[in-house]
Amino acid sequence: MPATSPKPPPSLRQPGRIGRSAAVLALLLSLASCSSEEPEPEFLGMPRITVATHNDLPGMSYSENYDRSGLDFLVFQHVKEELHPVPFTDPLDVASGGRVTQLREERADMVIASFSITAERMKLIDFVGPYLKTRQGFLVGPDSAHVQHLSDLSGMRICTWEGTTSKEALDDIENTVHAEPVVLTDASDCIEQLLAHEVQAVSTDQTILYGFARHYEDDGLRVVPDATIGTPQHYGIGLPKGHRKDCRKLKDWLKEYVGTSTWTRDVETSLPALTAADTGWISKHKPSEAEIEARTCRDGISP
Repeated sequence: MPATSPKPPPSLRQPGRIGRSAAVLALLLSLASCSSEEPEPEFLGMPRITVATHNDLPGMSYSENYDRSGLDFLVFQHVKEELHPVPFTDPLDVASGGRVTQLREERADMVIASFSITAERMKLIDFVGPYLKTRQGFLVGPDSAHVQHLSDLSGMRICTWEGTTSKEALDDIENTVHAEPVVLTDASDCIEQLLAHEVQAVSTDQTILYGFARHYEDDGLRVVPDATIGTPQHYGIGLPKGHRKDCRKLKDWLKEYVGTSTWTRDVETSLPALTAADTGWISKHKPSEAEIEARTCRDGISP
């Protein structure tokens, strides 16, 4: 009987066909599992979005007892819904003078804060908008019942705050109306000065002023309806440069939003004093698609 080679111990045996098949199957299942995992949703290259907004503008961006309200806040809520499931942090407070800086220094990914689109700002950041138009006007107290027109402001001290286009428009008022401009740190400072009779008027965008008039109606504050200065202001959503694809995505949503009854209802809910004062408010404050195209995702305003 021929000699036979001893069988190798179990630990040294080569894997059989069944063992090799099981190993291949396990590898395929592992690869399939990895390929089926979808990447986490992102916007602007960020897994989580931080939005900066004001906290002291009733009707636009206001916070009281941790409860936020206003048109800017409603736009923020709509953006969150549109970009779902991208997560958002709680809103970050921002002063007017810090809006561009917050984006440029990457402390905020988006700014929704009554942010006027200007050619100078468009060189530094991108905008999606406008979602609202307005003109600069004047808010006065009960001691100024005679003020009905721009000329009636002669000799008055008129307050605005830093970091706004309102300050630029108010620069010429000393020569044109013979009024004295007063520039403070933020909106609340100007309102306090008006209530204390330290200034006789506050000047900024009429949409903001109507919010203040509603909030302080018991103190007799009112907007002078026929007194405006400067060029129309167009409020946009601020974004950092370098994300044009996401910028255009938000533009498509904004054009649709502005054209719906939701936009009308949002303005009526947030700024009832404005809509009650002028039956033709929609034609004055609603942007057109052409205005949105001319100012969105660009380095300058398109002709």
